[in-house]
Amino acid sequence: MKDSDANLYTLGNAQKFGWSSVSGLLNAERVTYLERYLTGKRILDAGCGGGAFVEFLAAKGFEVTGVDKFEQFLDIARQQQPHGNYLCSDLTDLPFADKTFECTYCYDVLEHIDDIKAIRELARVTSQRLIITVPKEDEVMTKYNLTFLHYQDKTHLRNYTESSLDALSSIIKPQRIKIFPELPVALKPILTDFVQYPKFYRLLLKVMLKPLPFPQIYTGLVAIIDL
Repeated sequence: MKDSDANLYTLGNAQKFGWSSVSGLLNAERVTYLERYLTGKRILDAGCGGGAFVEFLAAKGFEVTGVDKFEQFLDIARQQQPHGNYLCSDLTDLPFADKTFECTYCYDVLEHIDDIKAIRELARVTSQRLIITVPKEDEVMTKYNLTFLHYQDKTHLRNYTESSLDALSSIIKPQRIKIFPELPVALKPILTDFVQYPKFYRLLLKVMLKPLPFPQIYTGLVAIIDL
């Protein structure tokens, strides 16, 4: 990310694209990754934004440090989420000793920055596990000249496929990598919302669609990386 692009990282953009770390409306799917995959007690939130995930874990007794490059988000974190520790720093050059944290999670950050430098730094300061989420390359909707909201985010430098995320994760030579898709799109409700007919026909369409198999379209990927 270029310093000249910093004006894109505003509170308005964070709200537009639904950053839950700022809004405090934590995505339930993302919460389950923390509940299922966190290891140890010393945790790093790499790219913590407004700190809502930090607060969530601090309330559960974890020792959580949130790092973000932008002070405007850290100001929100310190005001609204007072239980975590917050530090302004670039993820490609973290001010921590090797293996300071037992587990690091990094939600929706690597697509914004030099992901190779960043993942090496995250692995350097972490002893056990990385939990990473990134936007998945759109392999479906572009065929119909359509897209989803987060693909319009001008701060993104790239999207990922499972193979490209695996290749990135392999740079740090981990013990194992588990990659799976996340954030499925609710296609059936979208289709019924588009129908401009009286309520009876909308209900009829819902009944007709219910038994039909719909392919899952995911907009994100998760990597669980054991170091």
